[in-house]
Amino acid sequence: MFISVVVLFFSCKPSAGEQESASAVVATAGNEKLDVEGFKEHFISNGIKKDSTYLSKKTIENWATEALFYQEALEKLNEDERLVEREVANYRKTLVNYIYQSKIVEANLDTNISKQEIEDYYNAHRDNFILNENIIKVNYFKVPVKAQGLDKIRKLLYANNPKDKDQLTSLCIQNAENFFMNDSTWLLLDDIKKEIPKLKEQSDFNLSPGKTVEFTDPQYYYYLRVKDLKTKNSMSPINFERQNIKNLVINNRKTELIREYKQLLLEKAKSEKTFVLY
Repeated sequence: MFISVVVLFFSCKPSAGEQESASAVVATAGNEKLDVEGFKEHFISNGIKKDSTYLSKKTIENWATEALFYQEALEKLNEDERLVEREVANYRKTLVNYIYQSKIVEANLDTNISKQEIEDYYNAHRDNFILNENIIKVNYFKVPVKAQGLDKIRKLLYANNPKDKDQLTSLCIQNAENFFMNDSTWLLLDDIKKEIPKLKEQSDFNLSPGKTVEFTDPQYYYYLRVKDLKTKNSMSPINFERQNIKNLVINNRKTELIREYKQLLLEKAKSEKTFVLY
C-alpha cells in the first residue's frame, strides 16, 4: 500500500484553486481517494491562519491512517470476519428505504379519522381493549391550606349552578396547586393517588361512583368526588382508548400505503422489463 498527500493551504478568502471542482483529489491512500469535499468534511479549523498548514496535513494523515487500516483489515480478515460489510450494506439499504418511506407517508397519508371509524375499530377489536390498570372519572382539588380563596372553594364544591362552577374554576386557577373538573375524561387511578396520598390507604373497590373523599394535611386541602370507576381486567371504555385507536388506524394506513406503493413499483418494473425472473 502507499499514500500520497497533497496539502492544501486555506485562507479566509477562497483562492482560484480552492474553487475547483469538489472532485479534485487531495490525497490517495492505497486504493482510496480523498477529494476536496471529503477533506472539508474532516477538516476542523481553530481559526488561527498560521496553523492551517499543520491542521490540513494532520487532517489528511488521520484520514489516510484510517483508510489504510481498513484496507489491510479487508485483506487480512477471512470471509466470515468480513461479513460486517454485508451487514453495513444491509443497514444502509434499510436506512435509505426508511427515509424514503417516511417521505412517501408524509406526502400521501390521510390522517383524518372519523368518529365512526374509531367506533368500528373498537367494536371489531374489543378483546384488545382490556384494562391493565384501574381508571377513574373524578373531580379533584389540591389547594394549599394558606390559599386565600380556600374557604370560597369549599363552599362551591357542591354547587350545581353553572355560574357557581365557573366561579369555582376561576378560584382554582388562582389558588389551587392542581385540580381537575372534566367529567368525561378517564384518568389512571394511580396518577390521582400521586396527587391525593390518602387514597393509597383505601381499597380501590371502595371508590365507588358518587363517593367523596375530603381531608386536610399540614400543607394542603384535598377533595375528590368519584364520577365513575373501571377496574383492571374489565373492558376499557372507548373514550379512554380513542387516541390509542387513532394511532393504530394511522399505523395500519401507513403499512397499507407502503405495501401498495411497493406493489406498483414491482408491476411497473415487470411491464417495463426492468424486473426479470429467471
